[in-house]
Amino acid sequence: MQFAATYPLAEIRRIQIYHNTKGYTERDLDKILAETGGSFIFGGPIFLSNLQACCHLKGDGVTYCAPDYQAWGMAWSSDAQDYGCELLPSDKDNHIECVHLIVAGEPVEALHYQTDMGGARPRQAIGSKEGRFAYMVTETAYTPEQLRDVLKAAGWDAAIMLDGGGSVCYRDRSGAGFVCDGDRVIPFYIVVHLAADVSDSDTAGDYVVTAESGLNIRSGPGTEYDKVGGYAYGAVVAIRAVQDGWGQTDKGWVSMAYLEPAEGVQTGVTDNGLSIIQDLIPQGRANRPGGSNPDTYITIHETGNYAKGAGAAAHASWLKSDDAAGKKISYHYTVDDHSIYQHLPDGERGYHAGDGGSGPGNAKSIGIEICVNADGDFAQAKANTAALVRLLMQRHGIPLANVVQHNHWNGKDCPKTIRATAGGWEAFLTLCGEETSQDKDKELEAAVDALAAAGVIDSPDRWKALEYTDASVRALIVKMAAHISTGV
Repeated sequence: MQFAATYPLAEIRRIQIYHNTKGYTERDLDKILAETGGSFIFGGPIFLSNLQACCHLKGDGVTYCAPDYQAWGMAWSSDAQDYGCELLPSDKDNHIECVHLIVAGEPVEALHYQTDMGGARPRQAIGSKEGRFAYMVTETAYTPEQLRDVLKAAGWDAAIMLDGGGSVCYRDRSGAGFVCDGDRVIPFYIVVHLAADVSDSDTAGDYVVTAESGLNIRSGPGTEYDKVGGYAYGAVVAIRAVQDGWGQTDKGWVSMAYLEPAEGVQTGVTDNGLSIIQDLIPQGRANRPGGSNPDTYITIHETGNYAKGAGAAAHASWLKSDDAAGKKISYHYTVDDHSIYQHLPDGERGYHAGDGGSGPGNAKSIGIEICVNADGDFAQAKANTAALVRLLMQRHGIPLANVVQHNHWNGKDCPKTIRATAGGWEAFLTLCGEETSQDKDKELEAAVDALAAAGVIDSPDRWKALEYTDASVRALIVKMAAHISTGV
């Protein structure tokens, strides 16, 4: 049995390196397709006995193996439109290497592989043909050299042999396929998502969570699948595909019943009363790379644009321009002295940290630009930014220690004005960590209610309304001492 085809890149929505953390066997390929929403699936690269990858391998920006050598392999970004053969490691979000058979249309004369990879056995390979994605999975037994010659004769211009023998398997949505060893656990699969099998542009896109208690993320499209996480109320979620009322995200599947389209909505209000205005960079633009962002850090920048009128709205407009796309510049928020604009969902990567497409600054942090326009109030812009930082820290569980300067990632003198001010960065972090007056009022009310419930004070409403002076603090201390000494 054999499955082989080529697809124009325009017909592919995603080529996914699936990390099999759940220990699925080859008999479970249907479960993986249901979980991922993929069109078809087959086995991946060779691996060690401990199920660790042993050749160059990266998926969705996560590096699984990075040996200290260069080798030819296939690499691609999140949307796979730049899929091609190149020397690895690559800056792209995904790459895979095993045994390269054909490079730039030329067959490799002396193949390099371990002895136990030789001999005639079932084989699988990926590569390209005339700029198209190509794959072959076959039960026919080939030696690596025979596989190379078969693919060369078929017109492939690049070919990478994957794991063979018992690791060869294939399944598609129709149920067609085969497995060579149904009980084998393969740590990495390749799942291909064809555009024809996922939702159209009217359904895919960014959505806001409307469930006040939050929204469960499940491993597949239905309540029968395990919970694997959750999204908070008001979170912006990028939906890649829709199946039977369930939307696929980078983290799993969510019910579409608790989402509403995000375009034109406000995505939160800071504790100083500013509503966040969402004006996203359109999907597919060169400066919207996609890919998941775990929101581990918050990176602070300054726009460096001192022109009058260069506020948050102006930058929102510029980020959607051909100039920004050509320069591949993008970040999540711009803040000025009166507004906050959001340009990317928090859970997506941007191009703002200057540390490469998959560097931690771009891949793991939320980028915020503070406006420095000459007709703006920079002190107020900093205060508004600090309020946004407090909101994001609370929303994503980011500690203050992970609020960093642009300089932290690549050494650039940014945020320049704050860095040039003695104690400026420390003062900004103090703003980010301050409790708001509203928080303090709630804390005080709760404390007064606790004291009243314990019988330490009476008339709690009067105590809540007090302007606290030395006299009122003295009176409270006396009451507390009396309560302790009398036991009432």
